Amino acid sequence: MEELHIYEALLNLPELVLDGVKLEKNRIEINCHLRVESRKCTNCGNLCSEVHQCYTRRLRDLNMAAREVYLLVKVRQFYCKNCHRYFTESLEFADPNKSHTHRQEDFMFMVGRKQSYAEAALILNTPPKTVERVVLAACKKSAALEARYARVRRLGIDEQSHRKGKKKYLCVLTDLDRGTLVDILESRKKEDLIAHFESLGKDFCAQITDVSCDYWDAYISVAKTCFPQANIILDRFHVTKLLNACVDDFRKALRKSAPSNENYRKLKWILYKQYHTLSDQELDELDLAFQDCPQLKEVYFSREKFHHILDNNEEVQKAMQDIDRWTQDIQAKDLIVFETFTKTLKSTKQYIANYVQDKLSNAVTEGLNNLIRSIRRIAFGMPNFEHLRWRALAISD
Repeated sequence: MEELHIYEALLNLPELVLDGVKLEKNRIEINCHLRVESRKCTNCGNLCSEVHQCYTRRLRDLNMAAREVYLLVKVRQFYCKNCHRYFTESLEFADPNKSHTHRQEDFMFMVGRKQSYAEAALILNTPPKTVERVVLAACKKSAALEARYARVRRLGIDEQSHRKGKKKYLCVLTDLDRGTLVDILESRKKEDLIAHFESLGKDFCAQITDVSCDYWDAYISVAKTCFPQANIILDRFHVTKLLNACVDDFRKALRKSAPSNENYRKLKWILYKQYHTLSDQELDELDLAFQDCPQLKEVYFSREKFHHILDNNEEVQKAMQDIDRWTQDIQAKDLIVFETFTKTLKSTKQYIANYVQDKLSNAVTEGLNNLIRSIRRIAFGMPNFEHLRWRALAISD
């Protein structure tokens, strides 16, 4: 009897009375029954004590001393004399028709949420399908989609390739204030995004104050349609990427025209950096390249001037005026290397200048994209969209 008291204390399930314990090499089987003698009828609420029949539920519980624990619970079916119905008593520590307890389910989720179902199943000695069902159910329960959408004010939008080479892209929505995922959508097409946001209601669309995205026209068009009062901000990273591409095109042309010039070697990563971040050695190497090609100096510092506009302004109108002057200066110097970038400014100048108001960027979204990629890697590709979506939402919080 003293042994049973020890197991009762270890189980910490006060509603159970232990009848016996069977120890095996790799498992512990505990026979038990519920302490309460009567139950309320699920139909009329009448208190019933007449037992019609009993059966045994076998439930997997948390391990003890590296042994699997199974609870063999004697469950009763009662007969209600008041409404003449039969009902089976429920267990507070396990769901109906499940073969494991709530805490074992939580442990399975903890083990399986950041690795493949097959690997988690080996650790838990449980069928992979069971792990899959438990993890997905827990992910959906913890995702709290309504709460995520209700609290977002500044929205980040980006895409991620779901299946390489298939031109299939997911749309990733993020809360830029909290640095969390809001949702993952199966399509980034304009009509699908508009339909999704409109389905969330006018209140949701009205609460969005800022939208940060890249140059993808569909995102800008969706933001204009669904969030007309919101500031649209082109992500600083993508603006910088386009600027750097112009500078790099000029560097490639230099390398091609003078392949033997040592001063142009290893220049790519130096040119990508802003001037104030360069080391002394990098500054020396850059100066040597400038001496060989004065136009490279013009190109590099023109790029720097654009960065200064975004870094040193706080008013959108002033930033737009500075961008206009920068464009005129580029045209006056005939720096055709920036032609692609200046063309984009005609339609995106306002969205680039909006950055200076709050210095809002989509860096959070880019970081969460890496999280989604890591889930795909550990789960061997995760081709099922719903599985990827729910696991990413659960892990990102």
